[in-house]
Amino acid sequence: MPEAHSEWSASGFKKIMLCPGSKVLEAGAPNQSSIYAAEGTAAHELLEMVLTSGTPAAGYIGRVIEADGYQIDVDDDMSRHVQNVADFVLELKGADGVMMVEQKLYYADYLGLEREQAWGTGDVVIAKGDLLLVIDLKYGKGVEVEAKDNSQLMLYGLGALDKLNGIAGDFTHVELIIAQPRVSSEPSRWITTVAELEEWATTTARSHVKTAKNAEAMHGTSAEWHEVYLRPGEEQCRFCKAKATCPALGELVSVHVSSAPATVDEFQHISDPKTFPERDLARAMSACDLIEDWCKAVRAEVERRLLAGTSVPGFKLVQGKQGNRAWTDKAEAEAAMKAIRLKQNEMYALSLISPTVAEKLLAKESPRRWQKLQPYITRAEGKPSVAPLSDKRLALEIKPVADDFAALPDFTDLA
Repeated sequence: MPEAHSEWSASGFKKIMLCPGSKVLEAGAPNQSSIYAAEGTAAHELLEMVLTSGTPAAGYIGRVIEADGYQIDVDDDMSRHVQNVADFVLELKGADGVMMVEQKLYYADYLGLEREQAWGTGDVVIAKGDLLLVIDLKYGKGVEVEAKDNSQLMLYGLGALDKLNGIAGDFTHVELIIAQPRVSSEPSRWITTVAELEEWATTTARSHVKTAKNAEAMHGTSAEWHEVYLRPGEEQCRFCKAKATCPALGELVSVHVSSAPATVDEFQHISDPKTFPERDLARAMSACDLIEDWCKAVRAEVERRLLAGTSVPGFKLVQGKQGNRAWTDKAEAEAAMKAIRLKQNEMYALSLISPTVAEKLLAKESPRRWQKLQPYITRAEGKPSVAPLSDKRLALEIKPVADDFAALPDFTDLA
């Protein structure tokens, strides 16, 4: 796998655009890997192997990939999702495309930076006539990511131009594509011209680089620094390594959970959401995800420091709940059960496979048999959940409870 991202990574550029001071606060902050990030790294490695070896993803099922300190097993699900992306990429390439996988792409010149300061690793780049295609795999199951105006992909596009323009072709257009197979069956695609992409780089992107550099130069020079350069919000804070200790985010959280601004350790006047007018309730709801992310980050930071031997006043590490019990050796346990004359129906728990397992067994290999099971499958409707108006799903029409009751006749004249 390629080495770690550069100082001005493409994946972190949107965060700098939205919050220029985040780059300063994140400097030196420890990388906190997770099983989800490790799965993404493994999926990228699997895609590279499939595209470069010609071996289908199914041929790697059972392989263990070491990623970010985790051991990730290539299972049926990962194989299927990655193969879908690989098939899509190969279809885009066609017979006349030139494909490159896991390429180091430099975009520093466009941002006015030293070359080794700004580069990223593009998952797939395809040169096809006057069109340059840049495909990025997102393996997460969370928020759907759009290709249009996506700064990460735009920087990769610039890096691909830097690498190939005039060598593999004279490009006029760049298509940016995000494949997110666990969220959407159709990749998000956006085409822009080379001229428009380069103009964005030399104007908008360079302006954000300048602001972030100013934030770095001015850090610690005034008490108002964080008010000028820190701009917390759900998108920029989601993956920020400094959110647990960010003063601006702490103040924002305190404003939303208190009736008036307060320091993080005060929260003296907690408001009751049941008394909020709709306008205040909407304002608080818009901050819920951000506040929950902040709380998780605080817990993780306290745990990290305690594990490192640093004292956090008022808190300590304790032994957590024990894991589930398991047989040290299933074969020996089975033999022991037979020796004590347990009956088979007591030793083994048999149950019908689920529709999900049946689909994996039959949907591709035997679609007719899978169709015959459809009348026996039911699925509960999803429960109503709150979402912002920007969500693509249709809004549910909910009638007020009063509408379910007929108006009562007026009995005053009978008195």
